[in-house]
Amino acid sequence: MELETRQLLSIGVFAQLSGLTVKALRHYDQIGLLKPAHVDESSGYRYYELAQARAAEAIRKLRALEVPLEEVRSMLGVSPEELREQLAVHRARLEGRAVETRRILAELGRIIDGKESLVPETSDIEVQRALEIREEPEQRIVSVHDKASEENIGQTIGQAIGRVRGFLAERGVDPVGAPICITEPWSDEGTMELDTGWPVAVDVETEPPFDAVTLPGSRAFVMRHVGPYHELHTSYRLMCETMEEHGLRPRGRSREVYLTNPEEVPDPADYVTEIVWPIGPEGDLTS
Repeated sequence: MELETRQLLSIGVFAQLSGLTVKALRHYDQIGLLKPAHVDESSGYRYYELAQARAAEAIRKLRALEVPLEEVRSMLGVSPEELREQLAVHRARLEGRAVETRRILAELGRIIDGKESLVPETSDIEVQRALEIREEPEQRIVSVHDKASEENIGQTIGQAIGRVRGFLAERGVDPVGAPICITEPWSDEGTMELDTGWPVAVDVETEPPFDAVTLPGSRAFVMRHVGPYHELHTSYRLMCETMEEHGLRPRGRSREVYLTNPEEVPDPADYVTEIVWPIGPEGDLTS
């Protein structure tokens, strides 16, 4: 490669020095991430200073590490300590993606090997173990109301569980069961109204945003879901199909009871959740 001796380098030469493509350099100019030192007004040609090559190489390396562009901008020119802190956050995100990738690969393997259907049928359920109709007693819970989006519903529920648990601890009240989330269907805007809390055996004096709610006793259709929370939608579909098939009629809001603590159970495949759906007197699973 023949280096130009003048102070400014053409975009082609700068691409060779930095390891970035010409296309990438043009894009980074457009978004303001790496502006050329000079742009010729008549030709539109971009020229760079040799000193910019280090910043360009840093961008190339960060992008190779899959750092998002908006975060690359914040990492340029910071102290080594700040850079390490930001990269540690990025590493944690990649580790989370690695766990999800392994889950996807395992699920693909089960489908390819014929051990699992792409869309499970109602007949795939072991009814006696997974489904039942039972009488749910009246239950008191202390809860907090939230509106969650499709993107943050898991985080919203997790935070609400912690908030209510802390509120009860301040008053010296111990829950008498697993945390509960009472749900509404998704709205047209992609949001869901949630009431999340813990069951209690005593009257608790509450203050906003916390509330004491009594869930009436009722006949209920219950499914025991074992697996990640993001697969709960499949269990809801199977419950609806089963209710339609057996003449069961839902009455009121369904609720999820989280029987395992994610902090104690590391594998989402082992999470156990009960979906409790109040129903009327019609229908029976044995029909």
